[in-house]
Amino acid sequence: MVDQLNLEKKGIPTVTIASSELVSLARSTAFSMGVADMPFVVVPHPMGGIPLAEITQKAKDAYPLIVKAAIDWKSVAKMPSPKPTYPAQTFTFKGTTAAVNEIFMERGWSLGLPIVPPTPEKVAAMLKGTTRAPDEILGQLKPRMSSLTVESVATAAVMAGCKPEYMPVLVAAAEAMVDPMANWGGVATATGSVGALVIINGPIIKEIGIASTQGAATRGHHANAAIGYAINLLAMVPGGSKPPQQKKATLGSPMDFVAWIFGENEAKLPKGWTTYAEDRGFKRTDSVVTIMGIWPGINVVDLWSASPQEHSTWFSRSVSPLNSVGGPCFSVQLTQPHIIGLGPEHLDMYVKAGWTKEQIAKTIWEKARIPFSSWAKGCPEQVVFREKFGEVTPDSLVPITLKPEYLQIVIAGGSGQHSHFFAPFLKASPISKVVRK
Repeated sequence: MVDQLNLEKKGIPTVTIASSELVSLARSTAFSMGVADMPFVVVPHPMGGIPLAEITQKAKDAYPLIVKAAIDWKSVAKMPSPKPTYPAQTFTFKGTTAAVNEIFMERGWSLGLPIVPPTPEKVAAMLKGTTRAPDEILGQLKPRMSSLTVESVATAAVMAGCKPEYMPVLVAAAEAMVDPMANWGGVATATGSVGALVIINGPIIKEIGIASTQGAATRGHHANAAIGYAINLLAMVPGGSKPPQQKKATLGSPMDFVAWIFGENEAKLPKGWTTYAEDRGFKRTDSVVTIMGIWPGINVVDLWSASPQEHSTWFSRSVSPLNSVGGPCFSVQLTQPHIIGLGPEHLDMYVKAGWTKEQIAKTIWEKARIPFSSWAKGCPEQVVFREKFGEVTPDSLVPITLKPEYLQIVIAGGSGQHSHFFAPFLKASPISKVVRK
C-alpha cells in the first residue's frame, strides 16, 4: 500500500487491490498520507486461506475492474485544508463529568474507560511535569499520521489520570512510538491481538513509583496503569487506531486498553550482570523507556525443573511450537529481537549454576525449534527458509530466531516460578529512548 502511495505522489498511476474487509483501512491510510483519492478494486474477503478454484474465480472477476480502473479512473477528491498542530482546539461544554465521558466516547476520543476531562487548566498543570515545550512536535503517529506534540501527550496524560511527574516517561514513550523502526502503523492496524510492551529502566523507576517486583504488570500500581492507559489513548485518539475502520484486530486484547508495562527488577540482577537498558547501549544511571509491538505474552510456568538444563528445555518447549508466535508463516521475525522476561526464581537457578545471560539465551535458542514440516505448505516463507538454511527436509529443525543474540533477557517480576516470553510483531523492533526531564 505504501509503495502505491509513493508512486501516486510521483504521478505514476497505480491500481490498488484491497479486500472488502480492509478497504476502509486502505482508504484511511491513503488519506492520512496526503492522498485524497486512489483507484481501488475491492475483492470479497478473504483473499488468503481459500481453495485455488475460489482464488482463480476472484482473480477473473477482478481483472476487468483492474483494467477499467487503470484506464478510466480519475481523481475527484481533494485534501481538506490542514488544521494547526498547536495549540490544540478546545470547545466549551457545560455538564457533569459523566456527560463529558459520554460525549468523548461518542466522538471517538476515549477507549470506553472513564477519563478525566482534559481542561486547558489541567493540561497546563500536567505540562509542568516536563521542561519540553508544549508545541514541540515529536513526530507523526500512525495510522492517522497526526503530528504528535508534547501538548497532545499531556492531554492524554490528563485523561488517563497521570501525575505531572509521569510526563517525561510518557514523552519518551511517544518518541518511541513515532520512530519508524517501531512499525507502529502495523501494530496499530494489525488483524492480530497485538499491543505494546513497555519496559522501564533506571532511576525513574523509584522516582515515580514504577512497579518492578511482585505483580509489576498487574493492577494496583498507579504509575504503570496510568502511563499504560495514556499510551493507548495516544494510539487511538491522535494516532487514529480505532476499530473497526483503522484497527482491524479480529478480537483484540486487554493490551488495547492498558499497555503491558513494568520496570525491570534491577535489584535482582546478579553481580556483574547488566540491565536490559545497558545491553541496549545505555548507562546504568540513564532512565530509559523501551517499547515494542508484541503478540500476547506467553506465561512460562515451571515448578518442576531442578537444573538450568531442565528449565531451558521446558522454556524452549513452551515457546517453540509458536515459533515466533506470529507464524508459522512469518520468517521476517527470525531476525527480530524477542524478549525473555526471566522471573527471579528461575534466574536464581541459573545464577547458582554460574550461568551467564548469554549462556541462557544460547541454550534456549538451541532448543527452541520446530520441524520444517510444521510450517504451513502454502507459506511463501518456505522459499526464504531454503535461502537461509540451504536444502531442508521435513525433519529439519527451524530455530525461533537466526541468532541467539536475538533473544534478549530482562529480569521481570517477583517471587514465583514464572517467566514470560514476548515475541515481536512483524518488523517491530524494540525502540529505547532516554527519559529527558
